[in-house]
Amino acid sequence: PEIERVIEQRISGLLVAVLVGLSILMEPVLKLIPLAVLFGIFLYMGVTSLNGIQMYDRILLTLIPPKYHPDVPFVKRVKTWRMHLFTLIQVLCLAILWVVKSTPASLALPFVLILTVPLRMFLFPKIFNKVELICLDGDKVEATFEETEGQDVYHEVPMPS
Repeated sequence: PEIERVIEQRISGLLVAVLVGLSILMEPVLKLIPLAVLFGIFLYMGVTSLNGIQMYDRILLTLIPPKYHPDVPFVKRVKTWRMHLFTLIQVLCLAILWVVKSTPASLALPFVLILTVPLRMFLFPKIFNKVELICLDGDKVEATFEETEGQDVYHEVPMPS
C-alpha cells in the first residue's frame, strides 16, 4: 500500500472549540442540573480513569501480598521493597505539591513542581539502578530491555509531491 495523498483538516478542532464556546449559551440548561449530579459524574470519571495508571497500581500493590502481584515489569524486575520505596517518594512529592497548592504559598506551585525534575534526574539514579528506573518510571507500559536494531524505512515511504 502506498500513500496517495494527505488531506489536512482542521474541522475537528474547530468544532470542539465552537461547542465549548456554545456551552456559555447553555447556562440556563446547565443550571437545572444539580451540583451533586455534576460532582458525581466527575467523581465517576476520575475513579474509572485510575485503572492503568502505574502509580495508582503501585499504591494498591502496597496493600496486596507479593505472591498475588501481577506479572508486569515494575513488579518482576524490581524488588518489592524498592518498588514501595519509589512509590513512597512519589506519594510524598504529591503530598508536598498538594500542601503547597492548598496554602497561601500556592503561587510557588510551578517552582515546586519544577523541582521534581532535578529530584528525578539526580537523586533517583543514586537510589535506584537504571533497570529499576526504566521499569518504575518508564513512559511505556511494557519495558523492553533487548537492544534490537530498528529498520529505517524513511527512504522507502513514498512522499507526496
